[in-house]
Amino acid sequence: MAIATSSPSPSLMSYGHLLVIYLVWGAAYLAVKICLSGPATVTVLQLQTARLWAAAILLAAVSAVASGPPPRLSRRDLGSCALSGILMWVGGNGLAAMASQHAASSFVVMALGAIPLWSTLLDVAAGGSRPRPDVLVGLAVGLGGLGLVMAPALLAPDSVIVEPEHALMTVVLLAGAGLAWAAGTLLQRPLMGRSPPAWTATYQIGAAALAVTLPVLVEAAPLPHAPSNRQLGAFAFLILFASVVALISFVQVVRSFSPAVASTFAYVNPVVGIVLGWLILGEVPAPLSLAGMAIVLISIALILKEKPGPGTANGGTRS
Repeated sequence: MAIATSSPSPSLMSYGHLLVIYLVWGAAYLAVKICLSGPATVTVLQLQTARLWAAAILLAAVSAVASGPPPRLSRRDLGSCALSGILMWVGGNGLAAMASQHAASSFVVMALGAIPLWSTLLDVAAGGSRPRPDVLVGLAVGLGGLGLVMAPALLAPDSVIVEPEHALMTVVLLAGAGLAWAAGTLLQRPLMGRSPPAWTATYQIGAAALAVTLPVLVEAAPLPHAPSNRQLGAFAFLILFASVVALISFVQVVRSFSPAVASTFAYVNPVVGIVLGWLILGEVPAPLSLAGMAIVLISIALILKEKPGPGTANGGTRS
């Protein structure tokens, strides 16, 4: 997503868009959990394929109305769109959905709340510039906090938090999801300003939809039979709100606010996810994970205060 110059006086509508990304992206993995754990058996590949194709078609229609016909991009830019989209929506989102099969949605959203840390860590590793000492301190503190978030799943696995037999794999999947999303976020930086943000997102989701189509055909799992209204509602939420409305709102947010303000959803999404998981599914996070999440949020605040930018502003818990 391209980051535009912030407006001096954000409108009330701009704050409405900010609220949308707070709530919608915070609730996304709750919706994923409901889709995968309802009476109808739905595989992760089925969920991702159907969701991504539907979202790509809807987003293309919205992009055409808002920004006109799709821009002509160079092969290199199209390749960047495709690779970043696959990293974010197949690697990041897909691995997190796999983890959601065996873990509480609140645990998933807490682990993914550290994505800005992964983005900063990859940025530092790429050697684009020497990081400030405060950024390095924030990274060290944040990664330590992430370790505390994950610790209950590994040291005292509980079926309420994560299924014991899948504890290690769940932690690996969530770490991989965070790294994949962060890598995709950084990879899309050269696209900023070359393509309307809505069309960039359309190309990315479309490439991800193509990437998961062959695996779902090879899987050849039976189609879900008699899904519950709850599952259907959660699926509709993922397509319409988490994949389309929130992306459009995010574009408006980064046009209206500074990158530091636009990045605040990195703090809010995990809190929303924890509260909704508790209210709707009765999920009770481990106290150690909550303490770790607080440390992660503090570290993100340190990093964003020192070095706000597109890598962090676009590195949150999109689902």
